[in-house]
Amino acid sequence: MNIKPIINEYLYKCSNVKKLEPLTIKAYRIDLNQFCAYVSTKTISVSSIDKQLIQDYIETISKKYAVKSLKRKIASVKAFFNYLEFEDYITVTPFRKIRICIKEPQRLPKSLSLFDMEKLLSFLYSQPQKKKIFIRNLAVFELMFATGIRVSELCNIKMSDIDLDTQTLSILGKGNKERLCILNNAYVISALRNYLEIRPAVESPYLFINRIGKQISPQSVRFFIEDIGKKVLNKLVTPHMFRHTFATLLLEEGVDINHIKSFLGHASITTTQIYTASTTHIQRKILTSMHPRNRIRILRE
Repeated sequence: MNIKPIINEYLYKCSNVKKLEPLTIKAYRIDLNQFCAYVSTKTISVSSIDKQLIQDYIETISKKYAVKSLKRKIASVKAFFNYLEFEDYITVTPFRKIRICIKEPQRLPKSLSLFDMEKLLSFLYSQPQKKKIFIRNLAVFELMFATGIRVSELCNIKMSDIDLDTQTLSILGKGNKERLCILNNAYVISALRNYLEIRPAVESPYLFINRIGKQISPQSVRFFIEDIGKKVLNKLVTPHMFRHTFATLLLEEGVDINHIKSFLGHASITTTQIYTASTTHIQRKILTSMHPRNRIRILRE
């Protein structure tokens, strides 16, 4: 059987039966269509895709993509072949006899300093608050910094998810896992109240909307954050850096890493632990006050 219609069937079930997130489905579609384009030049039948063909494909894409993207693309294809085996399109998945070991270099998350955040906030509060877009963008900025939420989570917040009286926000994170965020900073609450006062009464259920009353897009948020990053700090700033900054600064204040894990919605503490390597403020403080070298005095003649 031709592979293309089975891919469409698989994506349909991932979306409508497994209820995977739209961004996950989009990534699967890109990865599987790429795989389909490659194997279509070699064969037209899904049952004739063997171990060697998959290994050749992995070798081909490994020359084009960084480790993280490569691992995702291989995982997408592997999951698809597990589906083929489960649905009896093939007897056994070729991945059973393929060993893949791709070591991903560990990179420290890029975050901003407290001084950087102060400069960005000072810039935003200095803008004329007569324009609705400035009021909305300030609320977006304050909420991202206050909670460390992902940009996709921010854009998917609905009016019913937020309660400024109880100062709580319900977030639907990865894997449709819900978590509760506490909003107890006066500036954050004020920025959100000001935005709600000027938010048009449109049918959209989403909290943050664009000029035409539709749900704000992650790309719009990225453009806004990148723009002020260049203007104020003269460097690239991304929404995800706010998430890293939120975690790093809390860790530097001595907040328990398990609490930070809960705030960020991480499934595993291992994911959160990467921030412990980037807390230079704490490292400096410890080495300045506690390093034994500080107790050694050089006697001079």
